[in-house]
Amino acid sequence: MPIDLDDNLKLRFATLDDVDALAEFNARLHEDVNIDPNIRDLMLGDHPTCKASDFTVVEDTKTGKIVSSMCLISQTWTYSGIPFKFGQPEFVATESEYRRRGLVREQFEVIHALSETRGELMQGITGIPWYYRLFGYEMALDMEAGHVIDGFHMPSLKKGKTETCRLRPRTDADNTFIQEVYAHSIQSQVFDCHRSREVWEYEFNGRSPKSDARHQWLLIEDMQGTRLGYVQHLPWCYKGYYEGTDTGANFIVIRMALKPGVGYLHLIPSLLRALWKKAKETPVAAESDNPEASGIQFMLGREHPVYSGLPKSVVRKDPPYAWYIRVPNLIAFLRHIQPALEKHLIETVAEGYTGELKLNFYRTGIHFTFERGRVTNLTDWTPMDVEAGDAAFPDLTFLQLLCGRCRTEALTASFVDCWTNDTASATLLDCLFPEFTSEIWHL
Repeated sequence: MPIDLDDNLKLRFATLDDVDALAEFNARLHEDVNIDPNIRDLMLGDHPTCKASDFTVVEDTKTGKIVSSMCLISQTWTYSGIPFKFGQPEFVATESEYRRRGLVREQFEVIHALSETRGELMQGITGIPWYYRLFGYEMALDMEAGHVIDGFHMPSLKKGKTETCRLRPRTDADNTFIQEVYAHSIQSQVFDCHRSREVWEYEFNGRSPKSDARHQWLLIEDMQGTRLGYVQHLPWCYKGYYEGTDTGANFIVIRMALKPGVGYLHLIPSLLRALWKKAKETPVAAESDNPEASGIQFMLGREHPVYSGLPKSVVRKDPPYAWYIRVPNLIAFLRHIQPALEKHLIETVAEGYTGELKLNFYRTGIHFTFERGRVTNLTDWTPMDVEAGDAAFPDLTFLQLLCGRCRTEALTASFVDCWTNDTASATLLDCLFPEFTSEIWHL
């Protein structure tokens, strides 16, 4: 870097001199003015893991204009408690007249190399359907699943009854409480993003007020003022869809947790009323035609404790979208998380398993050996036949099992060239790689 491309184009890392241009470029191409402060936050040096030089730009040397760009946001995720380095490519955009020239591919090669030098074992990106498959990614990890309840279904307070909880804004005195409740709430999650002290402080007070990544906090407390938990929500109400139909603007709850010993059931009616009051006070994003919120969207994953207490007859379920995931060296990642795989077998039908498991990816494969529930060998394996091994996963479909999006039975039903040779193999795979039904809070 820099790299001279064809047609007077140059690929280079961004500098602080590019902040204004990249903020304008991304806000315009992503059609969201709130991205402008987000880009500035990432580039100006206050973000815990990202800086200006983590952006790539393609510049037209004739005009000096930036025509394509993306960035890498490095972070640490955990897999069943085991930390691993994770790289998130984001803000991929190209001016329309410069598309289909391979500019994004050139930048992905640089970003992937940069990620490798940082020891990042996995990359993940959120984005439009299909496109990032071109660069070695599979839509493999759940995101944005949830439940929606319309405003006209909010329960009313019955005569003679009193509220069981209320909401109030967060103060810095609540920060430690939020961190402790959050840590307890994610203990059983397969995937999570590790948050250092610096990251927590940045989330509480570091992001620009108008950034689309600055989320707001509310404390849940009983009527005597005792803290029970927290809510985190987006600062605007956004347009919602159900089966292709515009359902109005939703107030979006992206995180919610209660402290140990407190359950949702007796809080739900009061909590819904308090959230609905907040929703009606929250501005609506410019993309929506509705002047105010029409419902509450709990974007908390496929499963969350609060769902059990919602009135099921009036709740709509939003199916999950997916992260694009790339694992450049699968055997290295599996070896890194090996203790977690062994832990997953405990208290399952596969506890204490002894035997082999050969995974056929058609051109490559992986060979596991187990001894009393411990992985004693984990190596690359080359299948000599398309029917060799105990299970087969074409292309990158195995990542859907690894990331907990699909069970083995669902994969074999969806892909005719994905198979297991017996029930034991399918059961062992499902025990090794449990479902992930929550929501990742990434950087």
